[in-house]
Order: sequence, then C-alpha cells, then structure tokens
Amino acid sequence: MTSPTAFEIRVPAACHRPAQWVLQWIFSELWGCAATVTAYAGDRFEIRHQGRVLTVENDFFRRHQPQSMGRQTHTLLIDTPRHWADARTTLDADLLEASLPVLWGRPGLALTAHGDAHLGLDVVGSIFFMLSRYEEVSVAARDQYGRFPAAAALAVRRGFLQRPIVDEYIEILWSALRAVWPGLARRPATGKMRVSCDVDEPYERWIRNPWLLAQGVAGALLRKRSSAGAVARLKNAWCSRHGDYRFDPHWTFPWYLDQLEAHGCQGAFYFIATPGRTRYDCRYALEEPRMQALLETISARGHEIGLHGSFKTFKDGALVARERQRLIAACGTAGADAPVTGNRQHYLRWDAGQTADHLDAAGFHYDASGGFPYDPGFRYGTTREFPMWSWIKQGPLRLRQRPLMLMENAVLSSPDGAQPEAALEAMARLKHTALRYGDFNLLWHNSRFTEPGDAMLFRRILAA
Repeated sequence: MTSPTAFEIRVPAACHRPAQWVLQWIFSELWGCAATVTAYAGDRFEIRHQGRVLTVENDFFRRHQPQSMGRQTHTLLIDTPRHWADARTTLDADLLEASLPVLWGRPGLALTAHGDAHLGLDVVGSIFFMLSRYEEVSVAARDQYGRFPAAAALAVRRGFLQRPIVDEYIEILWSALRAVWPGLARRPATGKMRVSCDVDEPYERWIRNPWLLAQGVAGALLRKRSSAGAVARLKNAWCSRHGDYRFDPHWTFPWYLDQLEAHGCQGAFYFIATPGRTRYDCRYALEEPRMQALLETISARGHEIGLHGSFKTFKDGALVARERQRLIAACGTAGADAPVTGNRQHYLRWDAGQTADHLDAAGFHYDASGGFPYDPGFRYGTTREFPMWSWIKQGPLRLRQRPLMLMENAVLSSPDGAQPEAALEAMARLKHTALRYGDFNLLWHNSRFTEPGDAMLFRRILAA
C-alpha cells in the first residue's frame, strides 16, 4: 500500500487562495496527506503524484470571479438541477444515496489509457461555495431578525439540506484518487456527538421581582386558565428565594449534567454576558450567587463554558470582545477554570461577511452557530469542523466552525413534534447521518424540558 505523501496540486492562479484553503483542509487536516498547492496558468485543478495526474473540473470559479466575491450582490450562476445518477457505483464512494446532486461541473470520471483521469464534478468550487457561505454574501434576502433565511439557501431549494454534500463530495474526490492510485491510504475518519446548551433562561423570569411574578401569576390564571400553573409559579418564587430550586422548570442543570455524563458526553454551556441590552436578550446576571455557583459547578464537572453572543454582537466586534472578557471575569470570580474559547450567537444571528472576523479578533477559537434555527441539517454541507473563510481578508481565519445540525425546537415545534416517536426518528436519522462522516452537534436548551416526554426524548437521542 502506497502512502500519499507527495501530492503536488496545481490550481488556476485566479482562484489560488480559496482553492488552497479547501484543498489544504481536505488533504492535510482530514486525510493526513502532505500536499503542496501552487498556482499555474491552466484552467483546471491538477493533482499529481508518482507520475500520474487527476484533473478536476473548474466550473464555479470560472463563472464567479474570486476578486469580486463578497463585495457586492451577485447572481448565482448555476445550471438547472442535475444529478450523477450512478455516482456511488461508478466510484464505489461512501455516499448516502446512489445518486448525487451536481452543483457545478458535470457527472462522470473519465480514465485514460495512460492511467490518468479527469473528474467532471467540480468538487473544489462546490465545497468553497458551501463552506464560505458565498450565497449568504451574494443574496440580499434576510428574515425579521436579520438572518439569512433557510428558504433562500440552495440546499433547501434543491432538497439536499439533510445531506452533508461537502462530505459526500470529499468521498467522490477520494474515490477518484483511488481510481488513479489504488494503493492510497488516508487517516481514518472519527466523529463524536457534541451536546450544547444555550443558557437563555436559566430560571423562570417571573421570580426576578414582585412585578414580574404578578405578571406570571396573572398570565397563568387569565391566559392559560390554570390555577395550578399560578400556584406553581408562586411556589417556585418562594422556594427559589430560599435557595431551593427544585420547583423551577428551567433550572434543570444538575439533571442535565447527570444525563450527559451518563452517556459519556462533555457538554458546552453558552452564557449571555450582557443582560437586557435588547428585548431579545437575557434578564439574568452572571454575578448573581446562583449563576456564580452554576459556573463553578459546570467547570468542576469537566464541561465547557462558552459565550452566547448577545443579539447585536453579530455585527459589533467591540461588543463581542467585551462580552467575552466579562464572562471570563465572571468565571474567575466563581472559581471556574474557563478560558471561554467557544461562541454561539443568540438567535443564531450571523452575517457571513463579517461575524467570523469579529469573533476571530476577539480571541475565540471556534464558533458553533452554523445551522438554521428551524431547519435541521447541514447549512455548511459538512459534519466536520473547519477553519472559517474571511470575506474581508479574502483568506482563512484561525477561527473554526463547529456546524450546528439540530436545535431541539426545530423538531419539537414541528407538526411531528407532538409525536415523540416521530421526533425521535427524525433526530436519530440526522444523528446517524452525521456520525457516518464526522460529528453530530446538538443544541438542547435547559428550559426545554417543560412538556411531558421532553426529558425521555433527550435521554433517548443521547443513547440513539
């Protein structure tokens, strides 16, 4: 068996930096294969090794000039939907289905009598399109919270959001390489389940002061017509004020940590550091005694503390940097050993043109915002962590993305969410798809155990 230790990859000069970013991630980080990427005057990608060459079609970058990408609104230049009908059998590739969507390029691998080959599928340009979120900087559509809407995404419009198409394209490329160099070996793929919690409401908001409690009790009586609900809110307010949190439906952290540890998971808990800046942000303060105790407990039990960047931080680098420092300081006061290197944006607000740069400059190592709020699947097309692309610098950042595949509300709030078995089936299917290629990243809020069956469903998806 030969080892791919000396790949020479030549890429068209016009797309050198974006192509190098994609190829170095695939060859060096994912496969453990040494490769040099250089620019040349040709118009295709060339992969050379041991006297043979695999050429790969360059369609995306021919149609979209890298020099102007991300700086103005563009029309996406893509053909009508096409599929490579027998991709799995043609290349013996690890694909979810026999047929594979073709974004740019064309189906097929052509072998020559000399042992060379040409891959018609533009894997490099298509992967760049997905990972860089080119469509999010070139399409003006936004929802009421300033987010790029799932309905505008090519993956939703063409029906492949729940297929990690980047990972499948990587398998196609590997199979094409093996067709030219049958003895190639790569680093085995590994993946794990990551569970995270956005701490939006650590406890019921009604207990903060008498005015809010009056509102909560009135709401239970008048809106929900539930005297039991009103009594429960009064009981929680009284007990919480005396340090007994057993009756707070949102204070589920001891049980949550127990479940994670029982299933061998290290959780990540993302906290908002600046309360009340907008009506969308939290009302708790990190300096409260119970929050200080929570930070210390999470850290002492070996779980991660990260920032939940508040509502306006996605376009405010100075604010997100201050919030990180405030959370670090609160952890220090609590005696929690937490460097705060991870972030997830509140409401998953994200601007592909600038948010990653702000987080990178603030000192974060990774972000975990990369999913759609109510559309489970693979927004970036991959299950794997990767270094993010900067449209400002026109190059890669140190900041990495851990894509979010599923938020519990996306399933529990859907029409099928009322049926626990249907909800579990949908979540388990996505989990198994993700773990086939890489990681499964799940978000489940501490405050989402209020309905019958929620706790059991959480335990079952951990074990699925």
